[in-house]
Amino acid sequence: MHDVTLAVRAGMVTWKGGPGPAVEPTRRISKGDAANESRISLGDHTGTHVDPPVHFIEGGATAERLPLEALVGPCRVVEHTGDGHVTAAVLDQAARGAERILLRTANSERWRRGEPFTLDFVALDESGAAWCVGNGVRLVGIDYLSIEPQGPRAKEHPVHTALLSEGVVIVEGLDLSGVRAGDYELFCGPLRIEGGTGAPARVLLVER
Repeated sequence: MHDVTLAVRAGMVTWKGGPGPAVEPTRRISKGDAANESRISLGDHTGTHVDPPVHFIEGGATAERLPLEALVGPCRVVEHTGDGHVTAAVLDQAARGAERILLRTANSERWRRGEPFTLDFVALDESGAAWCVGNGVRLVGIDYLSIEPQGPRAKEHPVHTALLSEGVVIVEGLDLSGVRAGDYELFCGPLRIEGGTGAPARVLLVER
């Protein structure tokens, strides 16, 4: 079993270096309290998280309405070693027949090396998003904080929009540095946040 979730901690890498999570002690046994408790504050797109449709589609489904059948089941980890983004050609060669796809790229080594945030990450391009929609993919995940390529069209969010408008679940912020390409069972558990525009998630892969 492989845990491919980023640990939530103060100082973790966040999108464009924005405020990270805070864990504030509220009760401590060492101070005479009966139990240890903490208050956690974090954005709903912190670390490993799931994007529901409402993230980029006004009026779209929110986090508590994410389809469970997409979040659990057979999954393929596709390794992309090229410098460019993941294209339809890459997926056609390595992911045909898979309903859930996680993309392992050079991004995962950034987590291993503890690198700061960068916009120079590998993503899924528009052809790859169209391939996912056309081939019945239910879920696609990436090993950085966004699946969207950065560049002139980034503000239009074409990849997010193409996937979310067709009900494809997006998982971002995966750490796939410790897993190999191949087939697994996926267990993705986003927090059931009512009205959530995103949901931090625990993501596990079980070797088949």
